[in-house]
Amino acid sequence: MENNLEQKVNLIKNNKENLEKSLLVLKKGKKKIQKGVFLGKNVKLETNIFFDTSSGDIVIGDGTKIKANAVLRGPLTVGRDCVISSFSEISSSQIGDVCKIGGEVEGSIIQNYTNKQHYGCLGHSYVGSWVNIGAGTSVSDLKNTYSTIRVQGVDTGMQFLGPIIGDYVKTAINTSIFCGKVIGPSAHLYGLVATDVPAFTSHVSTGNLYELSIDLAKRIQKVMMKRRGLEFGQEDHDKFEELFKNTELDRKNAKAKKEKLKF
Repeated sequence: MENNLEQKVNLIKNNKENLEKSLLVLKKGKKKIQKGVFLGKNVKLETNIFFDTSSGDIVIGDGTKIKANAVLRGPLTVGRDCVISSFSEISSSQIGDVCKIGGEVEGSIIQNYTNKQHYGCLGHSYVGSWVNIGAGTSVSDLKNTYSTIRVQGVDTGMQFLGPIIGDYVKTAINTSIFCGKVIGPSAHLYGLVATDVPAFTSHVSTGNLYELSIDLAKRIQKVMMKRRGLEFGQEDHDKFEELFKNTELDRKNAKAKKEKLKF
């Protein structure tokens, strides 16, 4: 297992401990509205929101909106300018800035500018930046055998572990991802995902892989950034080119097809 991947697995493994440390810092200067709940500036709370702080504190960043009937269970941090959907249940997680989060999220780390807005389960997973998780997408974080989970052939010693999802990944509606799978940057997922998926590939449930062109990947990112009032600059361009080049061998070894995606 490469060092960067191992670090992400360890972040999930040590999530609760890291959360408790972060909360000590993040709650400073925030407004305490009830025991264990701390809000930043201009946080909007709709009606019937349930805060459970029996296992840890909850900190909500500036400008975030929590919609009606959401359930939030500590320890939990939610970044600035996020939207938490109605009827969602989020627990023991770290949510980055400018995210839209819904459904069930437990023990997970979600980086900035990522959307998981609709129903579906995300458990004990790492999700990068600029990811869009389609409605109904769910992950497995526990094997049927209750045995420990391997990542790229290495036993993590963890019984609960979802996928590690890279930056810029997109999942279609009702995608299902097996536990411990590694999803490379800018991969597009459709259907059942029971294997690791290389960067810049489209994976369909039949197991076929199709290379996602660098031009299309950059075009998609430009649209995403524009929707958030940001510009795709030279630094972004260079990052995509470097990622694509550095993962070329992975796509070749996986025999990704260089042709139009077929279902």
